[in-house]
Amino acid sequence: MRLRKHLWRPRLMLVFGAALPVLAGLSLLTAAAAFAAPSWPAASQAQQSFPPPPADRTLVYIEDATKGLAPLPFEAGVLPINTNEVAKSDRTSYIELKGASAATIINTIAPHLYVFVPERPDEHPPFLVRLTERRGARRVRAMTQKGLRGYAIASEDIIKPHYRVLGRAEGGMVYMEIRPRVPLEEGEYAIVGADLQRIATFRVAFAAKP
Repeated sequence: MRLRKHLWRPRLMLVFGAALPVLAGLSLLTAAAAFAAPSWPAASQAQQSFPPPPADRTLVYIEDATKGLAPLPFEAGVLPINTNEVAKSDRTSYIELKGASAATIINTIAPHLYVFVPERPDEHPPFLVRLTERRGARRVRAMTQKGLRGYAIASEDIIKPHYRVLGRAEGGMVYMEIRPRVPLEEGEYAIVGADLQRIATFRVAFAAKP
């Protein structure tokens, strides 16, 4: 089975480490615009506010109940295939995180996440993905395609996002907001970028009704 059959909107899908030809030369702002919702009217945009960019640009942040930003802890993911070599065949594998649950628990179905991403042609916004609990760990499916290096996240595990570019920071960084297009269900989630050693995670859990 070809990799493209797994991808949501294959002409816009971002593949970490194995940039497909359809994405060659796309800038970060172009990629974000491709996933974004239609623009709001100018008046509506003027009324919207967002948190000012935090000083530490290496972290992933989530908006808390006070409209402030709280950093999400990073976890290391393990991918049991070598994605630095050209794949000899199409293969479905997984990225695994130790432990059954993230340390951060939220109770909102529509979190607002904030990241800094380098503005380079080969750099793309990270994905918000749903993790599956399995044998005391959490996983998201990852796939390789014959003849290519790198891997792609299974489209079924990606939460369709709204990306919003909020501004540019010093050092060629872009300050962005990521939020889901649909309400999140209870469960485990992660922000997966190019560095598998720095995967930000959280759990959505609602208090039981009395």
